[in-house]
Amino acid sequence: MKLKIFFSILVSLIFISNSFSQVFVNQAGYKTSLQKYFYTNYPATSFEVVEEISGNVFYSGQLTLISSNDPATGMQIRKGDFSNLTREGKYYIRLNTNDTSYHFNISSNVFNDVFQKALKAFYFQRCGSQLFYTHAGIYQRNACHTGDAFYHSSTGQSGFKLSRGGWHDAGDYGKYVVNAGISVATLLLAYELFPEYFSSDSLNIPESGNGIPDILDEVKYEIQWLLTMQASDGSVYHKLTKEQFESFVMPSQDSGMRYIYQKSSTATGNFIAVLSRFYRLYKNYDSALANQCLNAAKNAWNWLINQPSIVPPGGFHNPSGTQTGEYGDNNDSDEKLWAAAELFESTGEQSYKDYYEFNYNLGGLINSTMNWQNVRTLAHITYLFSKQPNTDQNVKTQLLNSLISYANTLASRKNTNGFGVSINPGEYYWGSNSQVLNNGILLILAYTKTNDNKYLSAALEQINYILGSNAHNLSFVTGIGKKYPMKPHHRPSEADGILEPIPGFVVGGPNQFLNDPVLQQYFNQNTPPALCYIDHLQSWASNEVAINWNAPLVFLAGYFNGFFITSVNEKETNQNINFQLDQNYPNPFNGQTKIRYTINSNSDNLLFRIKLKIINLLGEEIFILYDGYQSAGTYEEVFDSSKLSSVYLPNGIYFYQLNVNGVSITKKMVYLK
Repeated sequence: MKLKIFFSILVSLIFISNSFSQVFVNQAGYKTSLQKYFYTNYPATSFEVVEEISGNVFYSGQLTLISSNDPATGMQIRKGDFSNLTREGKYYIRLNTNDTSYHFNISSNVFNDVFQKALKAFYFQRCGSQLFYTHAGIYQRNACHTGDAFYHSSTGQSGFKLSRGGWHDAGDYGKYVVNAGISVATLLLAYELFPEYFSSDSLNIPESGNGIPDILDEVKYEIQWLLTMQASDGSVYHKLTKEQFESFVMPSQDSGMRYIYQKSSTATGNFIAVLSRFYRLYKNYDSALANQCLNAAKNAWNWLINQPSIVPPGGFHNPSGTQTGEYGDNNDSDEKLWAAAELFESTGEQSYKDYYEFNYNLGGLINSTMNWQNVRTLAHITYLFSKQPNTDQNVKTQLLNSLISYANTLASRKNTNGFGVSINPGEYYWGSNSQVLNNGILLILAYTKTNDNKYLSAALEQINYILGSNAHNLSFVTGIGKKYPMKPHHRPSEADGILEPIPGFVVGGPNQFLNDPVLQQYFNQNTPPALCYIDHLQSWASNEVAINWNAPLVFLAGYFNGFFITSVNEKETNQNINFQLDQNYPNPFNGQTKIRYTINSNSDNLLFRIKLKIINLLGEEIFILYDGYQSAGTYEEVFDSSKLSSVYLPNGIYFYQLNVNGVSITKKMVYLK
């Protein structure tokens, strides 16, 4: 027995050593204006960034030891920083050990392909309609499940109810209201908070070019199915599936009876929340459909609020003979809170406001990441970002403080994890990649509220991890990067006879709890948690896809695709401040440059609190040029790099920031020795 255990551990160590020694980069690439990190577990000390086409070295630097024994991977990890390389092109990393990385791009639009493919993945999940070559290309397929669906006996009803459309939930062909809820909510949250980043109407789906953002068009396809899942009393049926999972066939070849299952209060709460949010985002495009959604949400609320306890008792469970997805939850208080918050934001009605404000702190504030089992954080986000004039500012302050506190926790985790990821050992569970992405959303929201660059930096680390900066040297998104999953647990990708999987799907990722036989075959309790992943068709617990995992990928990829750093910690200002640099970007300076700024005021007697400083791309302060009080007038400061005796200033882009009475404006400059 001891020999067997020793052999098992030895094999694991050899597997880890041989399979995971790499130079780990974001295989999609790095945005020109943002930070650029890579990782390696090779015992190197320095690196070069080499242009693919010419072989020329455009940047060199030293590696920093991050962890001598990373708890998530068991690796000794070093980090390289080439943030100051902003020249667009295709590159690779070369270590002083001559080991190299996959090739990657540096450009302003590296996240565009990720965003487009991740969003279009929802189109490929459409149920009930044919996907034509015009839009689907080689992944075209016939219409499926046009006969949805018959009442299951658990509903107490019989017969047929037309419930065609919507999205297949994951690697199977079921449709689940609960998981639709958080998926739709995440997509709509992205558009609601950052419409300028998510307004594309050229995704090449059937609705493209109709003047409506494609993200709303795609959500509409799911919303119209959700409307069919409402019962006459306002409640909502829990799911629509077969009794057993289908085999690996194309959707149109999936025969057999599909059922609508009994009502649940958790499904009803999700239904209310997303239809309410859809109403306020879609009413300017189609007021009739938007009003239909709001009325349906109100009817559902009237049913939900009159249920003294969770429906069905104890929460939804699959009835005997059914073994498809369950999405069971024995607590519906978070769904009720979220429903109230969304109805209040959409209507401004006092009753919904009162319900939220009476119950908001009963289950905690923003102290965990949202998922389908816990949507309380979504309720709080809606209220925190509410545009209703009668919100309670004290409640908003509490919510903001809790968001910042939790974001600080997430941001600090990247300093203890060798790959900068925001989850700890013990949190690499089924769908761990979705938690990484949802953590990224919360970090972006914290950045939005504070303009503190540490949150932006941490959020970017999360999507870098997903796209290749991980121990597997793998982009977890199909069709993105050089190395990505080829055998996802996804029936259409397996059954279509095409070698390449349908692009744009993020797989679940490492699962230290080994919830399927394949994981149990290849890994054990001694395997470091972040290594418990395998690209295997039957590893549904690490390699399946799901709409609720793709939605936060759309959010992060779309956000960073749209985000362009023209400033660091910059706030809009109504003050009349003119600020110019004699030697403007993109013209570089060498050694010295003059910074001139003007403060205009109607009164010459006012003194303004002034701080003028130099900042790098990460938002880190390099040098303070002036810190004090000045009256209205024109001033000039000289930035002399020779004064930075204790700071090494590499070539690259920097920012100079003027703060006047707490309001900042920022400009860009290029330093070239």
